[in-house]
Amino acid sequence: MATTLPPPRKAKVTEADIEAVINKGGSTIKDTASSDPEKAKHINVRLTGQIISEIDIRRLKRPRRPGSPKPGISIHDWIVEAVLEKLQSEK
Repeated sequence: MATTLPPPRKAKVTEADIEAVINKGGSTIKDTASSDPEKAKHINVRLTGQIISEIDIRRLKRPRRPGSPKPGISIHDWIVEAVLEKLQSEK
């Protein structure tokens, strides 16, 4: 492994340079929630085993593709569908 010299030091930083950086300020952080309401956000949900097994029972009742061993809907899609139904019913 080759070693190299460290980069040369820049000219001595003056107090005026430091003050200029401090007084320059910065910009505010964008509000991501209001920037794009259609962009998907990720959340974590913790469910008990009993709730997941009840969801699985209902998923298995959905029609599936011919010859497919998988349920007709994923657990993620089932939960999203349930949330959308709940939001619609509370309007």
